[in-house]
Amino acid sequence: MTFMGYAKKEKREVRFAYLRMILRLQKKLDEARIALIISVADMYFDPNKEQEESILREFREQYPEEGETLMELMLAWKKWAYEEGIEKGIEKAVLKMLNKGFTPEEVAETLELPMDDIRKLAAKE
Repeated sequence: MTFMGYAKKEKREVRFAYLRMILRLQKKLDEARIALIISVADMYFDPNKEQEESILREFREQYPEEGETLMELMLAWKKWAYEEGIEKGIEKAVLKMLNKGFTPEEVAETLELPMDDIRKLAAKE
């Protein structure tokens, strides 16, 4: 926070203002861009679960209508991040199996994935 000129004690207020800005941008940007902005903010603010819940609860109390929209947006972002994590895990498993000597056919059968997906991942490596 210090490299942006904010003290640690101001972190909560900055995060709060940032969430309001995201809501305003939501009407102007597509989901992918909003997700990117949220992910950068999460890396920057590095919120823990309790802090995040507290900020979101306070946000909903002060701005009930916007709070609900924000909750929907955050849930959509978490779902997107979860799905991306699963994809990365599957890719990692495929590559590990291929490196251990499994044939692409064995990998496709074991993980129940299309052969085309296995070939694309094998070509990446």
